[in-house]
Amino acid sequence: MSAKVLRATLAVVSFGLGTAVFGGTASADQALVRALAESNVNQQYLIESVSISGVEVAHFQDSKLSSSLRQRLFGLIGGPCDMATIGELASKLRSTLHLQDVREHLSRGSSPDRVRVDFQVVHKDYSFDLSVPRFLYDSNQGWTTELSASMHAHEHSLAVGLGSNGDDLMERFTGFSTRYEDSHLFSDRLHFSLGIEGYHDLWNPATRRAVADSSVNDSASLASNPYALYRNRRNFAPALTFALSRALSVSVGASFQRMEMETPSPSGEEMSMNANAATAEVDFGYTLEGNDIQQRWDGRYGLRLATHELGSDYVYSRHAVSLRYEWKSGHNIVADRLTGGIITGQAPLFERFALGNSSTLMGWNRYAIDPLGGDRMAHNAVSYGYQFQDATAEVFYDAGLIGDGDRWGTLRHSVGFGYRQGIFNVAMAFPLYQGRIAPVFTAGMNY
Repeated sequence: MSAKVLRATLAVVSFGLGTAVFGGTASADQALVRALAESNVNQQYLIESVSISGVEVAHFQDSKLSSSLRQRLFGLIGGPCDMATIGELASKLRSTLHLQDVREHLSRGSSPDRVRVDFQVVHKDYSFDLSVPRFLYDSNQGWTTELSASMHAHEHSLAVGLGSNGDDLMERFTGFSTRYEDSHLFSDRLHFSLGIEGYHDLWNPATRRAVADSSVNDSASLASNPYALYRNRRNFAPALTFALSRALSVSVGASFQRMEMETPSPSGEEMSMNANAATAEVDFGYTLEGNDIQQRWDGRYGLRLATHELGSDYVYSRHAVSLRYEWKSGHNIVADRLTGGIITGQAPLFERFALGNSSTLMGWNRYAIDPLGGDRMAHNAVSYGYQFQDATAEVFYDAGLIGDGDRWGTLRHSVGFGYRQGIFNVAMAFPLYQGRIAPVFTAGMNY
């Protein structure tokens, strides 16, 4: 045995003894790092968890972190502590996220033969980035495109986006969005954000026909008409986010929406309506990592409460919840996602629920399901994926229904298969009609 390997081995033994006697100290962690850096003796240690600046990889939010790089970081878990691979991934993180530096930090795990890896990032004082967060084609609903420019200076960031979205709401909305964020408002646990949006809205002919056929179309009662159409919409939304822990955060804020209506007032003048609401959101994310199996839970609850006290012409409450569970073992991934929501009172069309797009009831046309949307919704999607290299092939099953008032609609189903590589994905979905099959193709980039 060479003197170099002997020194490394003795350092590792010293680390194990120090951990057992003293419960693990900063000096013990440093001894471990030195030992692993000096010799291949690191192969006897297994990586228990991987995080970025203290945030588990599964919960780390950055649109520039591609799924392929995320999967490579996930791939470290359960494997031997290879410092060369860790150093390579640190360099990849630095270039991908446009950081000033990324430092590898190792600490003891839950047992003497396990370690935790944390990539500690150092942001550049100033940075600028251009990206295309969404570029999606659906053979039912056409194109959805978004272009984003972001600037970062210390704890402050500003993002400006332009785009045309025909996928998320009952209308196609085209315009701009701006978001400012301060990630250190007195503390790292308190964030402030301000969003400003301005959109021009276009309506599908099926929605216009349904509005014309509805019994609520008197211009004198627009505030009580959930189907009143608007041509422009603006939003001003400040919020505070409290990071209670790594797994749990709570946001509170407000949304001041102003709409220029298509229907004029009784005197023939242009009309505008306000949908001002208090907002709240709870986000939860937790990962359980074992030797061969990794499990992930994510949950979100959102509330929007519009009242006359906030200057709103509409009075309503909107509750939305989403839950996601992911199970991963080796190359296999099984995921289940449940979403639901309910609206009480009279809410404008942009608040109503829609099913039948690139993420819910894939293959269905939402205007064929309900061209006016619904005030209640339930949806479940189950998928199985197989990972190979930096790509994933998957199959999925969707089921959902949408309702209005006391009436629930028909339960609908779809199946399909897809392929994802990085942010690029293609899918073929088959809505299950009675007696016929009509496949729908989607492709594009979607973070």
